[in-house]
Amino acid sequence: METRTVSLDSLFKDGLFDIPGYQRSYSWERSQLQDLFEDLLYLPEDTTHFFGNVILDSQDRQFRTDRGRRFEVFDVVDGQQRLTSALLFLYVASEYDDVVAETLAEDNLVFPVTERPRLLPQDQDTEYFRDCLFGSADIETKTPSQNRLRAAYEYFESEFADLPEDTSVRDLVERLRYDVRVNVVEIDAEAEAASIFESLNDRGKPLSTLDKTKSFLMYMDDRSSETGALETKIKQRFGSIYRELFILSTGHERVGDFDEDSFQRFHWGMYDGYDSDTYFQSFETLKTRLREQYRAGDYEAVQEEIDSYVQDLREAASAFAAIFEPDKHSAEVEASLRRLLELGRLANILPVLMASYLRFGDEDEKLTAIIDACETLVFRMYAIDSRRADTGRGRLVRLAHDIHTKPSLDHEDIVSRLDAITNRYTSDERFERNLRDPEFYQTNSSQDIKYLLYYYGQQLEQEIGEEVLKNLAQILSSEFSVEHILARQLDDAYIPADLEDEFDDYVHRLGNLTIASRYWNSSYGNLPFDEKKHAGEGREKDYASSALRVQRELVEYDQFDRAAIQERQNALVEFALQEWAITPPEPEEPEADHPEEVAGHVPSDFFERLTAKQDAFLRILWSEDDWVRNEEILRRMEEEYGLSTNGSGTTSGLLAGLTRKHSEEFRRSIIKANWADDQYQFRLNLDDEQEQLFTEAFGER
Repeated sequence: METRTVSLDSLFKDGLFDIPGYQRSYSWERSQLQDLFEDLLYLPEDTTHFFGNVILDSQDRQFRTDRGRRFEVFDVVDGQQRLTSALLFLYVASEYDDVVAETLAEDNLVFPVTERPRLLPQDQDTEYFRDCLFGSADIETKTPSQNRLRAAYEYFESEFADLPEDTSVRDLVERLRYDVRVNVVEIDAEAEAASIFESLNDRGKPLSTLDKTKSFLMYMDDRSSETGALETKIKQRFGSIYRELFILSTGHERVGDFDEDSFQRFHWGMYDGYDSDTYFQSFETLKTRLREQYRAGDYEAVQEEIDSYVQDLREAASAFAAIFEPDKHSAEVEASLRRLLELGRLANILPVLMASYLRFGDEDEKLTAIIDACETLVFRMYAIDSRRADTGRGRLVRLAHDIHTKPSLDHEDIVSRLDAITNRYTSDERFERNLRDPEFYQTNSSQDIKYLLYYYGQQLEQEIGEEVLKNLAQILSSEFSVEHILARQLDDAYIPADLEDEFDDYVHRLGNLTIASRYWNSSYGNLPFDEKKHAGEGREKDYASSALRVQRELVEYDQFDRAAIQERQNALVEFALQEWAITPPEPEEPEADHPEEVAGHVPSDFFERLTAKQDAFLRILWSEDDWVRNEEILRRMEEEYGLSTNGSGTTSGLLAGLTRKHSEEFRRSIIKANWADDQYQFRLNLDDEQEQLFTEAFGER
């Protein structure tokens, strides 16, 4: 390993530089470019600026020109972001100063040969970099890195065009060439290059997990085969992945909620299933798995895992991109996708959507049914019920894994499982209770209320054959807001008689809410109901002439009082239960009371091994000696035992724990469960001997 400190000019003249396949693509953004430019702009005279380490790996071959010139060629292990940006800086500068252009040409600094510039990025960006940015070709950007290269080029253009009067382009070029110093490290072991790269950080721009994954897989491929058998596949597939992930820059605005790391996490759930300890550590889990296989000498398994993973990741990237390009689908799929994308909160269902797209991407009806079931889940659980962001994550990711790995799972099974998850956390009863909450306006976001009212308005329009006038994105924008039909600050003189003592209890209910333009709400929102219905003298806008059916329908009410709010709320609730309907799972089949092999049996360490929640659960059932609804169990666990709960997930979790400790057969023999209306209910089912053991542990009933 050689180390030396040289000027950037001296480094460039050492040879040609390639960015190897395991490197990340160009990733500098405005903040890093600005740092570089300002470092040069404000560099004091007669001082040098340290540009960091550049690690190079000399290639075995030399570059030979048609005229017989030879150049050393180096792979850039670390420093490619800085070197690429510096070369762009020099090239753009040459377009602004003829002397700079002549000097760079005389020294062959940017173009040492006619065939290529001094540095070339990875395969997927080579043509764009060489022929478009450093040439005259008109090539459209196709990857996120090409987009960033173009942005860097344009940034330097704008800065050179607006330099301070006391600074010239020539000054900055000289500082970059001669006053910028780099510490050059040359390594001589090709296999260690990717391993070194994995741990490096280039001037504050952290490596994404995807970058690290690519470099690590190249490294493990090299170590587990004599010739790097998968090198070409890895490069080509990651090139395709990066091109697909250009969607992060060009797709529907909702894609802004995600990045390369989240995409890779969603894929891992499809590929490997869900484990709360590894879902957010997928790269570390993959590394551990490959290293264990390598240390065991199972090189074939390493190669198979790398090949399978990269191919699967590439397919997942195409699915991820497809979800955020709704206009690329049929009208049926596009409508459902746009609806879901506008609703948001996609993190937990994206693995399901990606896996479903790979299975049913060319079967519109099936894919639409799954998208609609996902939208229902999101609206009921995360929007109206305000469930925590991680609620149901495990079940949804496991479903995605099953979709991806079990061909026998058809779309009806998938919809059924999505409905079961929705029902587990937000049953019809709970959904309706949330919709009827007297503080509905206060407990739900404006976006979610507008979302509900928009589709209610669409139904009203369809019922009477009217054309839908506003699109969802427009309604959800700041152009529209949620209006209180009876204004929050309504003058006492206009409060209906039957609401005089209950106005505060009704004003925020769903039945008293509608959609209004921002102008309408600010101008007329506080008017009495009769004046909103029909415009008075000197005013044109009113409910009667509104382009929104959810406003125009209000004209049908002679007066808007308590009865009207209740009537309208009932209509909205009925609509919501139909629009976002689910089919709850069938109740479990009754089982035989006691299989012979578990009759009279309770494991000797059963009570000692109970967790606090399992103990509380069994004590509650023991105290009742009858069916106990899940909601009641959770309430008592919190109030009587001081335990925190997380919906029905608490119950399923503790039951799963009992199964793991003992057996499913034993657990089912002593605890019965069935579906009652909208939730599970439980009871103990003990024979005489088991009853005696429970009495000794918990006391008399």
